[in-house]
Amino acid sequence: MTVTLPPALNQLVDRLVHTGRYADEGDVVREALRVLERQEFDESPALEAAILEGVVSPHQPYDAAVLDRIRRHARSIA
Repeated sequence: MTVTLPPALNQLVDRLVHTGRYADEGDVVREALRVLERQEFDESPALEAAILEGVVSPHQPYDAAVLDRIRRHARSIA
């Protein structure tokens, strides 16, 4: 399999290899895929539980102030 990465990711892979933590580029990619796999599959039950909790919890209406706070927060992390 051949994978083409954008320059920024190539630089990241090179930096990680040069730290000595990884033997080569393949090690970096394998570790990245292991992390992705854990993230995708290990968090799934927690996410499902959070969604279920939201579905079964009593609905609390929110007002314009709450929406404004959410918008400000979203802008601050964007």
